[in-house]
Amino acid sequence: MMKRTLFCMLGLLMLALVGHAGSTKPTRQRVYMFGFAASFTDSVAYMTDLQGVDAYVMPNGFLADRSLYSLQLNNHLVAKKQRENMTCVLFFNKNKAKLEKKYQKVRRKYRENHAVVLQPLGVDEFRFEPEEYIEPVVTTGTTVADSTATKAPEPAKGKTKTPKKKK
Repeated sequence: MMKRTLFCMLGLLMLALVGHAGSTKPTRQRVYMFGFAASFTDSVAYMTDLQGVDAYVMPNGFLADRSLYSLQLNNHLVAKKQRENMTCVLFFNKNKAKLEKKYQKVRRKYRENHAVVLQPLGVDEFRFEPEEYIEPVVTTGTTVADSTATKAPEPAKGKTKTPKKKK
């Protein structure tokens, strides 16, 4: 009886894990986002308008490949504004009202700080483009680091001479 119960519990656990594993794919949803860029060596900061983008969202609520969106902003600042070494941050939410509140809070904070000049980036100047989600590929076997690693030289065979100590 105990074995049967144990096997039933194990079977249910496996079904739950398999069911959960299938739900790890992101779904395309409307997400609202804005970007903020600042530099530790410059007094100018940039802030995009709040924008709606059809993006891939993971089941846990995170934006899939979210670093690519901040990279879009960084690339724009380098190409159009000649601003390198900017730290770009992406704020996003599925709820537009919640993100609007965060947008106003960040904007107010940097408008009140007179040491930083906040430059707006309107949608006519910069717009986030949807990123395509690419399923990560997991491979087994030799990694690139393993195949390109150099081996340490083997010790010489035979007698090795050691210098004699002076008396």
